[in-house]
Amino acid sequence: MSECLREYQTGGLRRRPDGKPFSDVLPSGRTPTQEKKLADHPSLKPQSFLRQIVHASLPLGVGIIVDPFMGSGSTIAAAEAMGLHSIGVERYNDYYEMSCRTIPQLAELEIAAENMDETEGVESLYV
Repeated sequence: MSECLREYQTGGLRRRPDGKPFSDVLPSGRTPTQEKKLADHPSLKPQSFLRQIVHASLPLGVGIIVDPFMGSGSTIAAAEAMGLHSIGVERYNDYYEMSCRTIPQLAELEIAAENMDETEGVESLYV
């Protein structure tokens, strides 16, 4: 993995924003009501989860997040919130139009990521 990280600036989902390795399970609760109100999509993922994934995908902040099934745009919003470049593609016009509205709103949310560590009570903020 370190060779891929040096050469391509990516290399597997191995690091959280605090630099510690991922555990076997990424904690994620249900998508908060606040986010559901912004994007009425049947498979909307929580920003607290997606921001961990996009950071882990580009741990050095170099590269582009690509979401070929963008839906409401939640992955693209997470990338934008993390200051990463991203491209989203959506086949259905109604979801594309939704994403145009929701990406900026989801990206602006301040998300408290709880239980990012096995230590109880540890919190960090992703903006």
